[in-house]
Amino acid sequence: MAFGAHRANLNELNKGLFKAPLLGKGAIFADENEQESTIKTFRFDKDLPESPNGAKAAFELQWHANSKHALIFGIGSWEKTSIVREPGEVPTQGAINVVNFERRAKISYSEYSIGWRYAFFDRAKYQFYFRSSFHEVFDIDYREDFVFSYISGSDVAGFRRIQVMEAQTAALFMGQLALGAEWFFRNWFSMGVEAGYLKGERSVQLRNQTFLTDFVARDNIEFSARPYGAASDGNLGYLSPGSDINNVSYRRMKLNFSGWQVMVRINIYY
Repeated sequence: MAFGAHRANLNELNKGLFKAPLLGKGAIFADENEQESTIKTFRFDKDLPESPNGAKAAFELQWHANSKHALIFGIGSWEKTSIVREPGEVPTQGAINVVNFERRAKISYSEYSIGWRYAFFDRAKYQFYFRSSFHEVFDIDYREDFVFSYISGSDVAGFRRIQVMEAQTAALFMGQLALGAEWFFRNWFSMGVEAGYLKGERSVQLRNQTFLTDFVARDNIEFSARPYGAASDGNLGYLSPGSDINNVSYRRMKLNFSGWQVMVRINIYY
């Protein structure tokens, strides 16, 4: 078993989508008959924290051909989450509402790997080794949640409205070179630490977007521009800097998962 962190180089996610605002508007009615109204705009633009490191866990099997060489088979998963909260006012059901807005983003992937390990320095209680491995990332998922907690205003005060967006992609090939050290407490039990660099063959784009919301028509609210949206190629993009309610465009977002990885390993030998 192994636990650690992978610092993926997700620059366009951290510098683009995480910094894009949410824009919208709604009608405010001046009388009960809803004959006269004014348009009220709103904006939430507090950045999501970048949190470059994501937690990773893996399970591996090793076949030792001899004391120096081993073949490795593994599966693993990686995930990182970012959350920001911001108070504000949102027009809903014809009235101004005070809300607490929470934005949550989560990105994750699953992988399987095969590799080779060579112990270049071996003693009774400890061992230093070199590792080379190939990783097939077969599932990359991204999810954003918008949670509007209504505090006061219209009849929805005291309730929540939630929006959820999910996007996926798959089939990313990566390679890794790493150095590690292992300490033996028993012949059958050891612990170790390993540091290496994962390199992706290319950047990937998120697609297959799905969207769910529990806002309804009587809420009378329009989300003019969300931080995410379809770019010109149909894949998930982020709101272009300088966009406003009347001028909305989305930039392509390419994700590069290359980056450093550090793992702590617990090994049991049979």
